[in-house]
Amino acid sequence: MDTIEQIHLPQRWQAAEVWRQLPVLALEWLRRRDLSVRDAVLLLPSADLLPPARQAFALQGGWQPRIETPRTLADSLGPAPEVPAGAPTGDVAIDRLLATALLAPLSGVADWRRRDPAAFEQAIGDLVQAAHALKRAAQAQPPAARSDWWRAARRVVEGHAGPAPMAQGLSGDLARLALAWAAMAGDPATDRLFGWRASAWMQLCAGGDDVLGSAVLRNAAQAGMPALRLVADAPDDAPFAAAPSPTLWRAAEAEEEALAAAGAVIQHLTEGRSPVALVAEDRLLVRRIRALLERARLHVADESGWTLSTTRAAAHLMAVLRAVRPSARPDAQLDGLKAEAAPEAADWIDALEAYWRRGQPADEARGARLQQALAQWEQTRDRWQAWATPPRRALAAWLQALRGLLLEAPSAGRWRADPAARAVWQALRLDSASARGDVDAMPLHLDDFIAWVDATLAAGSYIAAVDREAAQVVITPLARAILRPFGAVVVPGADERTLGPPPAAPSLLGDALLRALGQPDRETRALRGALAFAQLLREPQVLLLRRVAEGDEHLGPSPWIARLQLARHAQGLPLLEETSAPLHWRTLQPAPVFPPRPSAAGALPPAISASALEALRTCPYRFYARSVLRLFEAEELAQDPGKRDYGTLLHAALQRFHDQRVEGQSPAQEAARLIALADDVAAESGLDGPAMLPFRAGMGDFAARYLHWLLQRDAQGWSYLQGEVEARCAPPMLGGLQLQGRIDRIDRKGAERQLIDYKTGSQAGLKEKLREPLEDTQLAFYAAQVLSSDHPPDALVACYLGLDERDGIAELPHPDVAASAEALLQGLAGEWSRLQAGEPLQALGEGMACDFCEARGLCRRDHWAAMPEGTDQP
Repeated sequence: MDTIEQIHLPQRWQAAEVWRQLPVLALEWLRRRDLSVRDAVLLLPSADLLPPARQAFALQGGWQPRIETPRTLADSLGPAPEVPAGAPTGDVAIDRLLATALLAPLSGVADWRRRDPAAFEQAIGDLVQAAHALKRAAQAQPPAARSDWWRAARRVVEGHAGPAPMAQGLSGDLARLALAWAAMAGDPATDRLFGWRASAWMQLCAGGDDVLGSAVLRNAAQAGMPALRLVADAPDDAPFAAAPSPTLWRAAEAEEEALAAAGAVIQHLTEGRSPVALVAEDRLLVRRIRALLERARLHVADESGWTLSTTRAAAHLMAVLRAVRPSARPDAQLDGLKAEAAPEAADWIDALEAYWRRGQPADEARGARLQQALAQWEQTRDRWQAWATPPRRALAAWLQALRGLLLEAPSAGRWRADPAARAVWQALRLDSASARGDVDAMPLHLDDFIAWVDATLAAGSYIAAVDREAAQVVITPLARAILRPFGAVVVPGADERTLGPPPAAPSLLGDALLRALGQPDRETRALRGALAFAQLLREPQVLLLRRVAEGDEHLGPSPWIARLQLARHAQGLPLLEETSAPLHWRTLQPAPVFPPRPSAAGALPPAISASALEALRTCPYRFYARSVLRLFEAEELAQDPGKRDYGTLLHAALQRFHDQRVEGQSPAQEAARLIALADDVAAESGLDGPAMLPFRAGMGDFAARYLHWLLQRDAQGWSYLQGEVEARCAPPMLGGLQLQGRIDRIDRKGAERQLIDYKTGSQAGLKEKLREPLEDTQLAFYAAQVLSSDHPPDALVACYLGLDERDGIAELPHPDVAASAEALLQGLAGEWSRLQAGEPLQALGEGMACDFCEARGLCRRDHWAAMPEGTDQP
């Protein structure tokens, strides 16, 4: 007997009916031919169908056939064969290393990798993907025909046969290399199936042809064994001929779609239809739906899982690996510290972060805490540096070292307690510290090893262990949902972009080449998807839900829905009506947001700085956020030195220069000394290195300009008195409020004193303020401090000193700083008195002050309601 018999299952049967009738049909076929039931084999297209199939046959009583998928049957017949050294393994992470080793010796590859690393990595991915596809195609062939298939494949790929010769160039070279590499793979475990003698072979076809299962069935028929194909699929040219009637909903946007889907799932469960399948074609949308379902305390089993790299354990691991790099910046180091820290370490890490962001703490208690933090950081840094040395090792040595790094960390317990962490551990082979024999000795640089770990985690997946029997909701891909007994099915994302487009083929294997190799092209893949979708529509309750727009992009329904509608029209059936998703809305009373007006009568600070006073004058609420609530934006740690750092370095260098100025030196000598002092300050500040090259490049010109200006100052009779002056005073009219601040520099000429404030930024705003002297806060504030001190000068002037002007150092004098200081004190005294009496600190929300204000989110400036004209805020 060399023919395959076929039984077509009626398309009108629901999934439950398929499982009631399929055992009857199969057992009757075996009995009619007097075949041994217990020695027969039934092949299923998916392992997810094994439980319902075995349960359905068990209900018939008596002997049962062996119910397997081709791969589960092959695995049960013996251990997996050894993969030859250097051959593709099917493991993406390992095979990327092998592919890199394949390409590395080729002429020009090293230069290409150095010149365009992104393109090289893309080529590695394409090579691995193509080799895997070719390997799977070859291993689905009967063993006796495989050699002929490889010969034909070589002719096609090399351009000697086939309807579309392979393009010349890089893609062609990579495709030929992929074919040669895939051919190195040995015989698969599934070859055992072609020699296995069974009383009969049966195959269930659902969701498209199973290439390997069909090959086994054909081989059995040719060997004279009885063979039966149970076809659950509709004809290829009419996949929706049964004209099912799913429910169609549409929503306005993604959030409404998620709410509607979650509501539909809950409604099905309320009405007793359990479990409910939630088909995960749009993973981002389904994550939102899952969050809504878990908020409703439903038991959800997620069979689609997560990419391993998105788990907390993987994120912690990658944070540590990025932190141990010698080039790691402070933000990466902080992430690494937090990732491997035990809960009790939070205190010293917080102290270290505060120091790195804001500098040395002022009080003694915080200073002692900081010293402990610095000592802990030094120990951790030494451990990290020792781990990263030497920076080039064999893969096995890196894995052994990584195992030690993780187990020595304070948080080592998580690798035993967290199931996701155990999955990360296993994916990286950390138990054995061995990836595979032929790659263990492969030398990798530290950066390459970190990239390999990242790729391994990105290629892995994590599915949390769940009790599927107790699950009320099962999240599963479309391909795994077909013919499973669900109470209802909800398919969100049933739009033209998500549901229907076939999966992409390997980029090196175009459709013409795939057809020549006898592999599924785009049209075949689209057909298989349509057949799987048609199987899903067998379920008694199916909801297809889509959104009509994604941002500004209009979205139509899935092309499969359009084909279903055409099938119904051809049969004279009414078209399915797509209705708006029923959402339950609540009417809420408007709660407008008005500008906040907090009172701080009992919480005002005892001292005020020039910047705090400027904030009070610009917007009282900004002062409230900064000085009363003491909220500050965290300083960035990862940025290269910028204007602020440049200004800080200049301040420190100029102070040292003037404090140590030597009489009698020439301008050239003084300029050289200023440059040397600036270099010393940069090195001491940790800002030395390539990032400071622009600062150094301009330092010579700056020193020349500054010395030119300084010599003119000397000729005018001015001399340096002191710099970086910490001033604190309590003017009597302020009722105990202190003024505190640091004055950049004070010069003298006889009894006259001059306040100088260095500026390295734009001078346009300063000039505008000085045209209206009472608008300037900073110089007036410093003048008020000096004039309120125990020994005020007889005469006081002030200026801003612009250091960035290419034409020379620019002095911007204040026209009457003493009068402005007196006005500032009087205004502050009145304002402070009102604040102490409970005057609200209202958010003004006016002008440019809001554009870059760090308190904008706190005052909710962008959400204020417009007040009717003539009304007062409640």
